[in-house]
Amino acid sequence: MKNKYLIILSIFLLIASILLIKPKENIQLDNVILKQEVNNKTFAMYKEESKNNYVPVEGTKFPEAYVLNIQMSKCIDNNGNELSGVLSYENDKVVLTTNKSSYCYLYFDKSLGLEIKEKEPKGLSTDKVRGEMYRFQGQAKDENGNELVDNYICFGTSDKDTCIKNTAHYMYRIIGIEAETGRVKVIKKEALNETIQWWDNYDDDIEFPKSKIYEAINGDNFLKNTDYVPLNLKENINWEEKISNNTWTYGDMLSNDVLGARQTGESLFLIEVGKKGTIWDVKANGKDLGVQSYVADDGPYKGRTIYYIRHHNEKWNQTFDSKISLIYLHDYEYSISNTANCQLNEQNYEICKLGWIHLSQNDNVSSPNEWTMSRHGWNSLGGYFDGQYIGSKGFTHNGSLNSGIYIRPTFYINASEKLLSGTGTITDPFMIKQ
Repeated sequence: MKNKYLIILSIFLLIASILLIKPKENIQLDNVILKQEVNNKTFAMYKEESKNNYVPVEGTKFPEAYVLNIQMSKCIDNNGNELSGVLSYENDKVVLTTNKSSYCYLYFDKSLGLEIKEKEPKGLSTDKVRGEMYRFQGQAKDENGNELVDNYICFGTSDKDTCIKNTAHYMYRIIGIEAETGRVKVIKKEALNETIQWWDNYDDDIEFPKSKIYEAINGDNFLKNTDYVPLNLKENINWEEKISNNTWTYGDMLSNDVLGARQTGESLFLIEVGKKGTIWDVKANGKDLGVQSYVADDGPYKGRTIYYIRHHNEKWNQTFDSKISLIYLHDYEYSISNTANCQLNEQNYEICKLGWIHLSQNDNVSSPNEWTMSRHGWNSLGGYFDGQYIGSKGFTHNGSLNSGIYIRPTFYINASEKLLSGTGTITDPFMIKQ
């Protein structure tokens, strides 16, 4: 009888070990970075449905707007032993470094953007992705002064009272939520307390990453200023680490997601949307312009067809890497609607000033002109292609490079940050954990 129990126990342990080694849902993933040759790459993926509750992921792609929980995820070998230090998460991809035959369990948590999106704040448009993001759109206030867009978020403190009492330092507004990653793009609610020149001489050829604006937002004026981006090594709190590194363009790109965007120095009107791989027909000031295209091999538009104006030696379509930038023109126009036209000579440009993102709706500066992320500043072929700015009355226009204009730093908050509280209103802004 004793031997019989031992046999039953042995069979039970054998079955249990098989179940432990092999997950119920094995998925071969194509988008896993392999730093070494790995045999028998088998994965089971689970995503967070609610707190401490994970459900299986269907298909072979990582769930969009979810972030790998690297602490919870694990890999085991054929003997059921956990392999330590073989999983990491780099550039939104899982990196597996082992040449042992293994099974991996990947657990994905909701991103910061998804957590905010699920609260369904007022003004967030999720029916269509614009510029790779779900956008906050709409007029800032109604005729009675009530806020119509609930996209306030605090950065630099996790204490709501501190944020509300120090809006010039810690209050931001969400431009949109990146659809694939769940990163949150934000703009500072109020401008820095000084105007900034693009450059001393308006006639110099100064690209944005070499400009005084770039130096201001990525240097001591903002990013390295602990009044805005606190650093407390004793308590292991570094708010700069919550900002994503990003690839920015010198100006607006015409991509298949960014329709109707304008370029510095030209008034572009999209009159026919071409299919992928074709050239769009674009008019500028009544003249046809040839629009070129290429497939991006890196950066935020990797793998996508990008359309741009072949103009002035193609300098404008270059990119640069940094944490902080300024808003694009299409960020401003999408904040009103998908088809806003905010140029100086347009009859309805003043409606743009009513949108939630306009500086006059967020600050009390004396002359609320604001620099945007422009392609270039130079004198070329006898014409001045200066930095683009948003005017105090709502229009967009070219500004002389030596003009002192206000700036509001813009950046992406990591998708992996966790929402602490909030509903997005000015009195109950979204708070993220330290």
